Amino acid sequence: SSDGAFQCFVLARARVVRIFQSKIPAVAHFCSRPEHCLGIMRFSVSHMCKGRSGRCGEMLAVKGDPDAEPFLTPTCLLYTQAGSVPHLTCDMLHKIENVGRHPALFPLPPLVSLSSSVQEFAAGISKFTGMPMHAAFIRIQDPMKSTPSGFNDKAGVSVWDQGGRVLLNAQSFTRIMESFKPACYQALCDSDTPKDATRKRLQRAVERTTSLLDQCIASKSASSSLTDCSILGTIVGGYSRDHRIASVKEIVKRDVDGYVIEGFHVDGPASRCLKYEDVRDLMEEVISHLPEDKPRFMHGILRPEFILEAAINGVDIFDTAFANAATDDGLALSFGCSCAEDLLVMLEGNLLEHQLALDMKDCRYRDQFVPLLEQCTCYACKHFTRAYINHLLSTGEMLAYVLLNLHNIHHFLKLFCTIRKFLRELYS
Repeated sequence: SSDGAFQCFVLARARVVRIFQSKIPAVAHFCSRPEHCLGIMRFSVSHMCKGRSGRCGEMLAVKGDPDAEPFLTPTCLLYTQAGSVPHLTCDMLHKIENVGRHPALFPLPPLVSLSSSVQEFAAGISKFTGMPMHAAFIRIQDPMKSTPSGFNDKAGVSVWDQGGRVLLNAQSFTRIMESFKPACYQALCDSDTPKDATRKRLQRAVERTTSLLDQCIASKSASSSLTDCSILGTIVGGYSRDHRIASVKEIVKRDVDGYVIEGFHVDGPASRCLKYEDVRDLMEEVISHLPEDKPRFMHGILRPEFILEAAINGVDIFDTAFANAATDDGLALSFGCSCAEDLLVMLEGNLLEHQLALDMKDCRYRDQFVPLLEQCTCYACKHFTRAYINHLLSTGEMLAYVLLNLHNIHHFLKLFCTIRKFLRELYS
């Protein structure tokens, strides 16, 4: 079966890593003067935006290399599926400029059944998956896939692994984290609050998330294996101001290392449709209650204009799910993100759909022997043309998605570089 083949592939890759692990570079260790100590992470704010809640900062993710540089925020985590960036081998991933030791987001669902193998491997999920230089951040659900609604209860939170539904409580979840040894992980939470959720459902989500966080903190405290791991609390409450405030007031009382803002969507395509104006007031309310010395996370297939607005208003860390979703659709990201003027176009709501990305399946590109984007310095644009990638897509070649993802992740990382410069220059 495909599930069996997947399991065999991941285990085989782990065996190869084990053979060569003596040659694998040590996991990075970042040094700085932090404002808040996050287990083996450090986070500090270097610039606050005048008149807004946005900020620029530095996060130091893992141990090992005293010469490594911190990664700057706002930023995005590299989205992975089953332990690898979709469509890219590790050597191809490092053809992306500045990807270096960039931290990675490991959604939990496809990895649950591998926990016993990772435990036997005894070196953590990053080395197990052949990504030893990338600090692992564990998220409960997969931002690229819609989470089925109605499966969380008092017994725990449901995730969907290769074999189907798995119900996790704090104890079973902590055992998995002990084998994975991530740099940081999100505590169990109930963010199953679609836009039409009832007040009763929202209240249950808030209470359950708080209770699960308490249990996860207690389990982590009792574990000698998780001493150096950071834990994140989740702010839920759907579209209800009362429930959002109730959630954030409880979560900030707990001893956590950062905050995840969730519950505006159920992941997958729904997150792509989220507009910042629909959640602006709720976001401002939540962020006003959060301490300034801890990082704030938000995940999903979030459009660039949403990410820009969220960053201006105080969110620090996102992920590359949008870039990967574009790749899966055969799109090459093309929105302007080189300068402040490009970002002002987004803020004014003038980013048109046809400016967002090029549909490389369109036959108009079959005779265009030019890069995907002029002036782009990514590997795909340096060595290949629109015509060639259109040909690869029309013939069903996997290389098309390799080249598109190289371009799209490069472009997405460039967006965050410009956002950081934008926040420093325009909000000083």
